[in-house]
Amino acid sequence: MLLPLACPTLLAEGPPIHSAADCLQYPLLQDSDRSDWSLWFRALGLPADPRIERGPAFDDDVLLIRAAEAGQGIALVRDLYVDAEVASGRLAVVLDQPWPTRFAYYAVTPPGAEETPAIAAFLGWLQDEVEAPTSAL
Repeated sequence: MLLPLACPTLLAEGPPIHSAADCLQYPLLQDSDRSDWSLWFRALGLPADPRIERGPAFDDDVLLIRAAEAGQGIALVRDLYVDAEVASGRLAVVLDQPWPTRFAYYAVTPPGAEETPAIAAFLGWLQDEVEAPTSAL
């Protein structure tokens, strides 16, 4: 899941964040196509806002994470990529509002393909896997 994360110092020195809209008071560190933040805000039911597009964009998640650690803004990052940074206190979860997983992945088939038994079985299995609780490896 994607979570908004930032350097604890940035959060301590800046305006408080009580809702997703409050994140707009900070620079938003962007993925290379600048889509994650707008999709996250839309998934949370917030209206479009031009401030969603501001902030530097990064082609590499490692660079995005390092920019957040350096206090350059808030990053929307996959939780699995930042476990160590959060555990060590280098990054903090800004708001416990993860990106709903239903917006994260799609299975695409040609029209009518889901009527094929093998494809229907695969799509059913895939849905079951997505909805199954995760366990620690």
